[in-house]
Formats: sequence, C-alpha cells, structure tokens
Amino acid sequence: MYVEQLRYFHTVSETGSFTSASQKLLLTQPAVSIQIKKLEEDLGQKLFERQGRRIQLTRAGEILHAHTRKIFQQLREAEAILEDLKSLETGSLSLGTVDVISIYVLPKIFRDFHEKYPRIEISIEVDNSTSISRGVLEGELDLGFVTLPVEDKNLVSIPIYQDRMLVIAPAGHPLASKKVVSLADLEQTTVIVYKKGSVTRKIIEGIFEKEGRTLMPDMEIDRPEAMKKLVEAGLGVSILPEMSVIKELEEGTLISMPTGEIRFERHLGLIYRKGQFFSPSTIAFLDILKSAIQPDTWIEPTNHLKA
Repeated sequence: MYVEQLRYFHTVSETGSFTSASQKLLLTQPAVSIQIKKLEEDLGQKLFERQGRRIQLTRAGEILHAHTRKIFQQLREAEAILEDLKSLETGSLSLGTVDVISIYVLPKIFRDFHEKYPRIEISIEVDNSTSISRGVLEGELDLGFVTLPVEDKNLVSIPIYQDRMLVIAPAGHPLASKKVVSLADLEQTTVIVYKKGSVTRKIIEGIFEKEGRTLMPDMEIDRPEAMKKLVEAGLGVSILPEMSVIKELEEGTLISMPTGEIRFERHLGLIYRKGQFFSPSTIAFLDILKSAIQPDTWIEPTNHLKA
C-alpha cells in the first residue's frame, strides 16, 4: 500500500463522495477512482459499496478508515513537531473556539503570544462546541475552547472560565419593571436562545427542567452577537454571556433583568485529545494561556516527545 493511495481512500471516506474528494485533492474524479480500485486490488478487499452517486464503507473499509484516521493524525503531528524544532522561529498552531471566547477572552492571549513568538502562524476556526470537539478528536485542531461539559471520553477538558449569563431585554420591555423575572415570565414572552443541541442550550433547558418548567423558544440562533442585535431590535429577550453585553448595558441599549435565586451560568474550557503529544508551538501557547488565566484546575499536559 502507498501513502498516497491511503490518502485518497481517507479523503473519500471523510467527504463521503468521490466528487468531493477529488475537489479536495485537486485531482480528477477518474484519477481518484483508479487509485481506490488499485488499493482494493492490492488488499483483495472491497472498500466501498457504490449505490448510484452514493457510497458506503464496507466492513473492511470501516476498519481501514479507523486506521487511516490515526495514520494521518500522527503524520500531521510529526510534521508540526519537526517544523517547530527550529527553536520556535517558525511553526503553526491550529485552534478551535466558540465565538464568545474568540471575541472576549483570546485576543489578549493572542497578542501576548504573537509578541513572544511572532513567526508562529495561528489558524483559528470559530464554530460550535460539537464541531470543535470533533476537530480536536480527529487531529485537525491542536486545541479547542468550548462550552463544558464534553461527553467524549477521549477528550481531556480543563475549566478555565466561569461564564455568568444574564437575561437581557431591550430598554422599555414590559418585564423590565419587575423586581424579579421568573421562569414562568420567560415562558410567556418571546425568547431568543441558542440552537437546540448546543451545550449552552442544554444547560439553559436543564435549569428550566429543574424548576419543572419547559423552555419554549420563539427563535433559535447559534451566534450570541446576532442574538444580541435581535434583542436590541425589540424582537424578544435572550439569555447571553455577561461578557458579551457589558458595552450595551453601559450604553443602555440593553437591560439586564434580575432572576432572583435562578442563576444562569456555564463553564468554558480548554480541550485536547487524551494521550495527545504537543508540538513546541502548542506547549508555548499553553504556557502563555496558563499565565494569563491562572485556572485552579490546570493539569500539566504530559508529552512523551517533549525534550
């Protein structure tokens, strides 16, 4: 078996189609198909079941795909480490983050890191916690910043920030005159919340369920900045991270409504793969991060490739 044939197979498996794989590999579809056919002949095993335009991995294909994930993950890590061995003069770091962290927490850390290691390139993917967790698991991201908890046992998580969330409304909202806004009040007004399935949405739903209530949102969106603008426009109330609305609260375009003993909060954290080894660039970033946030629960990541 040749590495390139395995790369073609892995790309087809990941994308789910020969067309998408050929576009990603910058090759023609027939060229990819020929290499897959050669690989199947060498192995004496059929790797894909073809059903018109759709393809599905055979049992042999599933086994090989599980191994190619590990192979190319290790290759990416080895390439990063070899590149970084140039005394951190050059290197790269790939991070995934939910947008509230990317806007309100990480910029200062990135500035400090860039001042110390100006030639290390950082790529940042802003997405939801589920997608970031998947990217870290598959080795596409070195580190991730997500809303906790994470459910996969192959991920290590370190809480780094307790994020208080506020019930916000536009100035002059009918509920603004109340000393305490109850969950029952929220059930009876227009509510804009995170999309169903997100970790933050599950946390909010859990608070309602604990009080015997059911969250019935009128609008769902997965970007706090967009939610904030919708509330400012008078389209409803929302439950958003305090750090994301400080400016608007000071300016008076939004108000925060007290909820008494009901507290909306979540934990944001750093994640990486269990057993992951870290490139020098990643270790340098972790050092900057630790000194900036000083989490009580910090766990020094072990690294058998670290000198």
